[in-house]
Amino acid sequence: MTHNCSREHDRELERHTINGDVDVYDNLRDQYIGRLVNIHTQGLMIVGDVAMEEDRLYTLDLHVPEPVNGQMVIQLGADCLWARDADLSGKHWTGFSIIDVSPQATESIRTLVDLLGEAY
Repeated sequence: MTHNCSREHDRELERHTINGDVDVYDNLRDQYIGRLVNIHTQGLMIVGDVAMEEDRLYTLDLHVPEPVNGQMVIQLGADCLWARDADLSGKHWTGFSIIDVSPQATESIRTLVDLLGEAY
């Protein structure tokens, strides 16, 4: 069976490094987690001082440096897929799958990528 992906779909799933300060908070605990490193419409990675738990669901608030589609916060539900210690500095890398997101938030992610993103 041949798998035929469109270029549009491939582009949508590219990771985009975010060149700007997008702070990420755990909405339920109202706790700063870290800074957004990269994002696409189905996942994101952050680096921060807080160790996250794998296989746990989080409601994340992405605080953007300038309004995106009229919003200063993009909220989404995410599943923590993996967490790693960055180095001896006490920082942690964490990867999430986006599992619950409104159509408006999905559009805001795309706009955020257009404003601050850099494909790699």
